[in-house]
Amino acid sequence: MKNVLLLVVAVLLGVGGVSQALAANIQTISKEELRSKLGSYEYTILDVRSEPHWTASDNKIPGAIRLPGDKLDIWAENFHKNTPMVLYCACEGLGTSGRLVRRLMEKGFTHVYALTGGWTEWLTNSYPVAHK
Repeated sequence: MKNVLLLVVAVLLGVGGVSQALAANIQTISKEELRSKLGSYEYTILDVRSEPHWTASDNKIPGAIRLPGDKLDIWAENFHKNTPMVLYCACEGLGTSGRLVRRLMEKGFTHVYALTGGWTEWLTNSYPVAHK
């Protein structure tokens, strides 16, 4: 029984380590920094919320382009690898946006960022929104 418990603890620690490694190896941008850049067109903002989250909302971050995650590979072929991009999803963690930033980095994109706190924190702080 003791060995099983130790195995479970080791697995859980390993999973946490993987999650931390993912976060440590992608670039992020804070909601405050993105807010200060709205309207400057410095970043291409990509809304990568899942279909249910996208459909449930009438709004998005101003200037954001809707990009379903399953279309990322096709879409990426049409952009220069140095295009500065911010991706955001619904979750406060780096779920979908972090995973897609990682994929873009693997494709050679150099200036891609996941929005820390995502759509949820953006709304919680009453930051600007635009109608879809």
